[in-house]
Amino acid sequence: MRTVELDRRPFHNLIPSRFPTVEVYERVAGGRDALFKQIERMTNPREREKERLTRGVSPIDPDDPKLKNWNHAPFVYPNPEGSRFFKPGQNVLELAADLQTALAISVPRREIFLRRTNEPRTFLEMRQIVRPITGTFLDATGWDGVDDEERRLALGKDAIQMGLDGILFTPSERPSAEGVVVLGLGCAGKADQGDHFKFLWDSERVHRVYSFGDAVAYDPQTFRDEGKMRAAQPILI
Repeated sequence: MRTVELDRRPFHNLIPSRFPTVEVYERVAGGRDALFKQIERMTNPREREKERLTRGVSPIDPDDPKLKNWNHAPFVYPNPEGSRFFKPGQNVLELAADLQTALAISVPRREIFLRRTNEPRTFLEMRQIVRPITGTFLDATGWDGVDDEERRLALGKDAIQMGLDGILFTPSERPSAEGVVVLGLGCAGKADQGDHFKFLWDSERVHRVYSFGDAVAYDPQTFRDEGKMRAAQPILI
């Protein structure tokens, strides 16, 4: 299998968010947000790792992508279920080559979570994040082992043993597109916010995804399509 060089190519993912934005501790701080943030700096593993990276002094470049939460957090907080190509012990950042593919990946993952907790009708707000990726990646696009967990884990080991920055792959959620698994924080450039979405859950599935940016409700069943995702019938948000 060959390798491929990525040079600041943009990739996307979606993270839980709020619209409009609110202070993290607004509901419980009673105006003492600064105190709550100080406590977080003492106990949060992401903040402790940032302290280690900066050696306790103010960074020369406070906008360094390595210090920004959207890039930093995936490499600090372990995923107890592992990821597509790696077991739980390997922290990675998984991204999609375009927004539609990021939605195709994100919706079923959120559905799994909501089914496990038997959630009644509700909604989740999600934010699109875009950042450039640079590095040398194992090119697994079109690889026939994408649906075989054992082969995927073996490929992940190969990427690490080869000293690569991750794997470029064809996601099973949208076979016409591409995704990337990033192994190192240094590969990710500045992360920017994109559109904001509301995932509408009907107690069984996410049946609509509303875009705040486009003011359109999409049918999530069309995210997997080779063509563009399609708007759904009008609904009340």
